[in-house]
Amino acid sequence: MNPAPLPTIAAQATPVGESGLAVVRVSGPDALAVTARIFEGGPFRGGALVGAVESHRAVYGILADPVFEPSANEKTSCVIDQVLVLPLLAPHGYTGEDTVEFFCHGGRVVPDLVVRACLAAGAEPAGPGEFTRRAFLNGKLSLDQAEAVADLIHATGELGARAAIRQLQGGLDDQMRGIEHPLLQLLAEIEGSLEFLDDEDVSVPAERAAAVLREAVAGIDRLLDVAPAGRILREGFHVVLAGAPNAGKSSLFNALLGEDRAIVDDEAGTTRDVVAGKRIRRGQAYILHDTAGLRGDAARVELLGIQRTYRTLAEADVILYLTEADAPRDPEPEVLELVNSAQPSIPLITVWTKGDLADAGRRAGPHPAPEAGRGGAAAAILTSSRTGSGLDEVWRALESVAAGYRLDEALSLGVVMNARHQHKLEECRRDLVLLADELEQNHPGGEVTGTMLAAILGRLGEVSGRVFSEQVLEAVFRRFCVGK
Repeated sequence: MNPAPLPTIAAQATPVGESGLAVVRVSGPDALAVTARIFEGGPFRGGALVGAVESHRAVYGILADPVFEPSANEKTSCVIDQVLVLPLLAPHGYTGEDTVEFFCHGGRVVPDLVVRACLAAGAEPAGPGEFTRRAFLNGKLSLDQAEAVADLIHATGELGARAAIRQLQGGLDDQMRGIEHPLLQLLAEIEGSLEFLDDEDVSVPAERAAAVLREAVAGIDRLLDVAPAGRILREGFHVVLAGAPNAGKSSLFNALLGEDRAIVDDEAGTTRDVVAGKRIRRGQAYILHDTAGLRGDAARVELLGIQRTYRTLAEADVILYLTEADAPRDPEPEVLELVNSAQPSIPLITVWTKGDLADAGRRAGPHPAPEAGRGGAAAAILTSSRTGSGLDEVWRALESVAAGYRLDEALSLGVVMNARHQHKLEECRRDLVLLADELEQNHPGGEVTGTMLAAILGRLGEVSGRVFSEQVLEAVFRRFCVGK
């Protein structure tokens, strides 16, 4: 039994607001009929098609909103705009079904009128991500590619956008097929061996089967190793500034951002909440967080800010711990415990501040930049937010730590892992290891091995969307805006 056709949907595909141009998209089985009811131009005449519609060929004409006049018992039309109409016939459009895009004047009024005209002509309002969801359902995109569309839209920096477009071109799907193909071949061999009589020994050797499983585990490990990079490319690299009150956090925060975002004052406890700002460096987004000063005798309101500081520190990719250059101090035990208990540990860079106010150079001496890698920095960096000295060293240290998250490798693979991918791959890795151990130790029969392997392949298919559920689709497309 064939499923019922999906309804024809319409929505504005460009952001709402003042602009020179806007795009309204209509997609579904009646997209051409909806267009004919409101557009006059080319083959669209008198509310019908009077000729062949050529895909991917724009047509200029008048878009009007049908208005019913009860007294005259007839329809008149109200001109909305002069537009370009671009038909994208199935299966060659974005959604894989007949699609029409209206290029109209921008602003808040005209695009809204165009959408309303489409709805009056028989279309239904599109939900969040519904166009991309149809592209997935019609085989135009895999699920991880659809997720890459959302990542591209929400990219925080150039590197995040580049990584998303690589995944949209099939980066993660290629990696997954490389893992799945040997497992599929192994499953075919195992199932084929079950067709022979019991007295014919054509079973797949357990050692060879285990070796194929171990290779798949290694492939999954390569993807899991770059999973943190996916989050950083997508969301930005989170840098949290911490230290005692009046350590110069807000001043350094403003200096690193290059703008005055946080209030700076000599009074202790000025910052009582987390203030965030973004800076793009070499295409990578750095999200800086200024936090409340850490001290034990804080008043109630300030104490609430300190509690938020610790919650923010727990989610940091790197911590800048600030201390005044003329009175260096070690990080609070709670900070060190938080840093060391995290898995993996959070890199911490010590920054000496107010270098222009103290004869700190003699005590500080030369302090090399932190070593590359996620282990973080060892030596302190002497800075002055007033003169700008040391800021370049801080940025080099941050970039060195960020490089340890293997951003370049994730970019080269075209992989932007998210929590869904990571969770599913960790599940599959665990079960592959268990099955490989079972093969090497107990040599289970081919039927048991085949059943377990088929289940693992099913879960691997959920990463790319070759296997999916309605709940998974709802979670994925909830991130999308209406019109995409």
